[in-house]
Amino acid sequence: MNYFLAFYFLVGLGLSFFYDTWLISIGVGGICILAYYSTKLLLPDSSLYQYVLGAVLGIFMAQFIYQMHGMFEMHFFAFISSAVLITYQKWWLQLPLLVVVIIHHATFSYLQDIGISGIYFTQLNYFDLQTFIIHALLTGVIMFICGLWAYQLRKYNELQVVQTMKMVELQQEAMLSLERKQNQELLEQANEELQASNEELREARQAADQANQEKSIFLATMSHEIRTPMNGVIGMSSLLNETSLNDEQRMFTDTIINCGETLIHVINNILDFSKIESGNLELERDDFNLRQCIEDVLDMFAIKAGQLKLDMVYEIAEDVPSNIIGDPLRLKQILINLLSNAMKFTEKGEIGIKVNICEIGIDGNMILKFDVWDTGIGIPQDKLFRLFKAFSQVDSSTTRKYGGTGLGLAICEKLVRLMDGEIGVDSTAGEGSSFYFTINTSAGISKNISPGNIEIGDLKDKKILVIDDNQTNLAVLKRQFENWNLKPILTQSGAEALVALQNDKNIDLVITDMEMPVMDGTMVAKLIKESYPQLPIILLSSIGEEFKNDERKLFVSIMNKPIKQQVLSKQVFTALRNRSSMQEELTVKSKLSTAFGDKYPFEILIAEDNEVNQHVIKHILVKMGYQPAIVKNGQDAVDAMYNSQYNLVLMDMQMPVMDGLEAARAIRSKNITQPVIIALTANAMDTDQQLCLQAGMDDYICKPVKLDELMNKLSKWYTLKLMPQ
Repeated sequence: MNYFLAFYFLVGLGLSFFYDTWLISIGVGGICILAYYSTKLLLPDSSLYQYVLGAVLGIFMAQFIYQMHGMFEMHFFAFISSAVLITYQKWWLQLPLLVVVIIHHATFSYLQDIGISGIYFTQLNYFDLQTFIIHALLTGVIMFICGLWAYQLRKYNELQVVQTMKMVELQQEAMLSLERKQNQELLEQANEELQASNEELREARQAADQANQEKSIFLATMSHEIRTPMNGVIGMSSLLNETSLNDEQRMFTDTIINCGETLIHVINNILDFSKIESGNLELERDDFNLRQCIEDVLDMFAIKAGQLKLDMVYEIAEDVPSNIIGDPLRLKQILINLLSNAMKFTEKGEIGIKVNICEIGIDGNMILKFDVWDTGIGIPQDKLFRLFKAFSQVDSSTTRKYGGTGLGLAICEKLVRLMDGEIGVDSTAGEGSSFYFTINTSAGISKNISPGNIEIGDLKDKKILVIDDNQTNLAVLKRQFENWNLKPILTQSGAEALVALQNDKNIDLVITDMEMPVMDGTMVAKLIKESYPQLPIILLSSIGEEFKNDERKLFVSIMNKPIKQQVLSKQVFTALRNRSSMQEELTVKSKLSTAFGDKYPFEILIAEDNEVNQHVIKHILVKMGYQPAIVKNGQDAVDAMYNSQYNLVLMDMQMPVMDGLEAARAIRSKNITQPVIIALTANAMDTDQQLCLQAGMDDYICKPVKLDELMNKLSKWYTLKLMPQ
């Protein structure tokens, strides 16, 4: 159309030669060209230019008639234009052309008819209404036919498009059908391969399940075989500890018990690792006291730290809640493993724990960070990657020198991940290490307020002289005393402390460490007492240090390290109130008493094949006031239920002839007075405990048997089943 309209303009210029109508051809033609092209350029996304084109073609027809001084044959340009517009396939584009033609014919014929010259509408001398109507009708018919052609062309084009699309769809369906057929063949082939692969996987899974089951059976068997003799070791040691012993003998029995507990700890580590690996370990969500949890852990290492001359300290930031929500047992397990490693690889200096808050969320959850540091041998940077791998240690030489299974840190890493935290380490060879981990927790509801903290507030601004060569201990004590509104004076040696006493006569209390270079705690205390006999002195000592009577009299109290906040507040309060407190003598209150059997009477049958375990359990029960009977296997236990009225059976799981599970099922199936059946199991796996309950047993006790646990079970089941209502 762009070229066609330009051709119309050139035709106008050509017609100008006949009657010298250059002004009309350039002026009117130029305006028409400008109108069309400007509309098309300014509105490129609109179809308005097509309507402008229809009107412009009509104006060109009128221009040509005028230029030829009324040569009416020029009227055929309207029909040519009408035919040209068919190419747009829009019948309504005929309307602008028809309107222009009708207006042109009506106006110019009327003006020429009334005698106005220079109109040049027609060369005839007349042009009446009838002629105008005939021309108008013929023009309308021609343009109607052109519009009809445009409509039909558009319609059949659309139909052709639809048919073409249908043809394309049919072709696509044919191709898809062919492709489906090919894919079906490939699918059948792949299905055959998949079935073969599934069969191989099924066989591999069966082999893996069998291996896993065998591993679980092996762990359970090994646990049983180790726990059974350990039951005798720890049980007999506990019984021995209940007798009258001198200090040396009690130390020996305590050592046996501690070693036994250590071995049980190794076994538990292996079982825990197996549980975590299989995804069977679930964490508790209890409300517990964080400070008490940490102090309990430190108590476990206090004696060994004293023997190694190591300082043990801990610090909890002031904004950390006293109680948090979490699993205290697993948190203790992490801290115990980290502290055990720290103590193992530290020959001098200090070991400590620090707790602070990393982040507090909008929902009240917080991220707590724990740092366990030491001043030990450190870890080379190129060996750090081995730390958290199971059964791996930094160097094989450390295994020979320090021992260990290599499971501790691997378990720590997995437990920390279960607590939504991360674990890492910073270490410098020869200078020490700092293991840190985070846990996701929230503040607990319980608030444990120490009475000592309340009372000590009454002693505001009292001056306390602290003597310790350990900077960490000084920092911890300084912060604690300042929180209690006391005024600490910090010194790092006995000589420095004596100078401080000379400079300040208003010091109310002295707290001194025992292990210091040049002048230890007792030497400092003797010198202070010579000049200040009334000044109370508290000694910070490692557990296990021995003192002569004259040395003990130098101090109002001796506190074992690591220092517990509640004990510190009580001792400082007592000393500042000038209340001399003699060190309480160690007395062992026996847990075993025949009164227990009177309070919770039972007729007890013990089914146990191991002679050592028989002696242990029998002696414990006799001291508790019972007269138990003993059988060696499950069949004898079933038979014994017919001969005597036993109301409680302690049933071992693994026995010859008939094991504990089968014996329990047999007893439950008999028409007799049903006893309480408690399993004695050395298998600590959850599945074994579940098997006990499914066999009809009421409860279970893990070996080695602990006195407290046994007493709790007896009192519990007497209350539930035998207590008179």
